[in-house]
Amino acid sequence: MQATEKGPRNDIKAMTGRSSLRGFGSAMTNILLANCFGLFAFANAKSFFENPRLSVFLIVVTETLVVIFLLIRRDPGETKHSWQTWITSACGTLWPFLLRPTTGTEDLLPGEILQMAGFILQIAALLALNRSIGILPAYRGIKTAGLYRWVRHPLYTAYIVTYLGYLINNQSLANLAIAVMGTAFLLMRIHYEEALLFKYADYARYANKIKWRVIPSIW
Repeated sequence: MQATEKGPRNDIKAMTGRSSLRGFGSAMTNILLANCFGLFAFANAKSFFENPRLSVFLIVVTETLVVIFLLIRRDPGETKHSWQTWITSACGTLWPFLLRPTTGTEDLLPGEILQMAGFILQIAALLALNRSIGILPAYRGIKTAGLYRWVRHPLYTAYIVTYLGYLINNQSLANLAIAVMGTAFLLMRIHYEEALLFKYADYARYANKIKWRVIPSIW
């Protein structure tokens, strides 16, 4: 009798230990990611105070929201780990940092409008996504409010709009190549995310209702 009781207790201890390690690893990952985005937000905040511009202020707001939600995001019910998802998620997140401003050109009104619209859409999407933010494909419940009533991946819509605005104001072949590759990584992220999410009935019902992934009436 004593031996049979010892087994379940050991199993519980082992499960508790694994859970603690997972929790610690998740917390460290959240802190590391938050630091990366926080440094970018800090650099832009410093630039804003030296030379106030609305576009820079919106970057600060956007990146600050990312930091906050990364630190308080909920644990996923399931995460897809593979070399494909790691590459597409990392590149999709970090690739835009390769964009560079061009010299000797002035900002054009269409570019400014698109950049402002992109940043505003990012803020709206982040507020709707809030604690379900993630990098790798993961299931953290389904969001249906805010911009998610129009498309299934509004944050990626916002990124693409921002790319277009930035390209108009900073025209170069290098920026064009980076923006095209960045968009390609976003589309691959959608593929891997939905491959996971369609396993869940609530997402399948949501996708059946909201037909468009990124651009209403197009795709």
